[in-house]
Amino acid sequence: MSTGICDQSREIAERPISNAEQFSPLTFAEDFASAQTGDGETLRFTRSEARALALLTRHPDRIATREMLLDALTEVGSDRSERNIDFVINRLRRKLSDNARSPRFIATRYGEGYVWVAGPPAMLREPVRADLLVGPLNGLELLGPLRPRAESFARRLHEVVKGELLEGPSVIFMPDAQVRTGASGTGPSQMIELTFLSEAGQINCVAAVKLCGSGRILAMNRLTLETDQSDLQGDTGALPRFVRRLLNDAWHAKASATEADGPLPVAMYTAGFWQWKAEASPTESIAKLSAKSDANDRRYLLEWRQSERRIVELREASPDDASLRIMHAAHLHTKYIMLGHRLFADGVDHRREDEDQIEALVLDALPYVQERPDQAIVAAKLLHFLDRGYAELALEVAEEAHRASLSLVASLPLIAQIRAYMGRIPDALPCIDQALNLIEPGTKSHLYALTIKCQILVASGNRDGLDEAKRQLYSVSVLAPLFFEPMFGDPYSPSLRGRLAAMAMSRRMALGTLMHTNYVSARLFSREEHRNNAILSPLALVCRRFGTEAVPEEVVARYPAVMAQLG
Repeated sequence: MSTGICDQSREIAERPISNAEQFSPLTFAEDFASAQTGDGETLRFTRSEARALALLTRHPDRIATREMLLDALTEVGSDRSERNIDFVINRLRRKLSDNARSPRFIATRYGEGYVWVAGPPAMLREPVRADLLVGPLNGLELLGPLRPRAESFARRLHEVVKGELLEGPSVIFMPDAQVRTGASGTGPSQMIELTFLSEAGQINCVAAVKLCGSGRILAMNRLTLETDQSDLQGDTGALPRFVRRLLNDAWHAKASATEADGPLPVAMYTAGFWQWKAEASPTESIAKLSAKSDANDRRYLLEWRQSERRIVELREASPDDASLRIMHAAHLHTKYIMLGHRLFADGVDHRREDEDQIEALVLDALPYVQERPDQAIVAAKLLHFLDRGYAELALEVAEEAHRASLSLVASLPLIAQIRAYMGRIPDALPCIDQALNLIEPGTKSHLYALTIKCQILVASGNRDGLDEAKRQLYSVSVLAPLFFEPMFGDPYSPSLRGRLAAMAMSRRMALGTLMHTNYVSARLFSREEHRNNAILSPLALVCRRFGTEAVPEEVVARYPAVMAQLG
């Protein structure tokens, strides 16, 4: 037997199965070291047994030859006896309560090998590895002979959900999942629960997207399964449409929940099915941290594009919904907040088209959303962002919305930012401090409010206050200094973090950061002093490293006093 075949068989046996699924009474650990029965009993497997299970279940209903099993089970330098295979299979059958004459799991193919006949195994994964759970499945026991049809439908639904969520989130399938509301931890934050019932020989499925922690229902939909199975086929059938509507509605419900998740832009950012985790350590090199920051940008771009598609489809389904217009406008604005540094660095400039669209969306929706303070205050922020003569109107709408708001964590950061833009920094700082006092530390809303506080303090020239705010900001995320220190750092005496962040930046990225700071922050302050303070750090970085001639003409023209100071 060739070494290549031997290595291939062992690799198949040792490779973890991803997104496996099944309706077996057993739920296996991902490494097959153990399994849980429906009664809660835990079965333990030896290393050889686990390797055999991995190989057998990799391709259900296909024969694993004795040679393949021998390759998978045999350690280098150990005795290659086929009797070992029989011993391992017999032990597995005993542990699984399986019968060789009437097998439920492992069947013998005499003269050839063994075959797993139970279908793909249900996997018990580490909760931290999953973003979304499909399960549990309710009502199966009452379907009688229709049960396999419902199970096939559920497996297909799981695959469609995975396809809808692109390449980012991990989606696990657990038909017998038991998710306790109120439980804390790092498991899936959302689940899709399926309930089946039979009426007049047809199967109906009710799907509900829920928050795992609270049990809150985000979206529900119902589908009748066709008897010809056409709903399981293709990308444009009933099932894909059903899933897309379900996921869109769930995203909309979560993105609209500003009373719990802070301002609308933050709620939209956290509404996806992807659990965002900044897995970085302060001991890692600047190169590794930069690579992780780049990876986060790529992930966010994927999520932004998917959210764009969701909003467009939701608006097509509800063209008269003014709140969706505000969400769409906020989504376009968020592209520059989160990705502006990359867009400008790459020479991508769609500002005029995006501003035109934001203006049309907000003005069209404004008469209808003024009774909704969370929507109205976002509309005000967007009008001010446009810098097209709406500053006074934006302030009036924002102040009225703030007075009427019942969600202070949603309104306080935004009213603070708008007041600061209008030159009222003494009125802005108490608002942002109150917001930080109300918001749970470490959340995305907390990071958002801290960023606004730093933005206000740097514009005001309050370096002492800024240093303390940055300390809090950087304690939230290890990657934060790479992004914020070029904007908020000391322009004349950069900190070690600032110098490292600057050295890690190419000319292209330094210019992208400068343009980004100008567009989303500095230019929006009404007072020249505040504008100059806000642009000073990134402008000094570019001039110091690449010379004043590298500064884009747009920035040169807007900040002549700062250019003269740095020249």
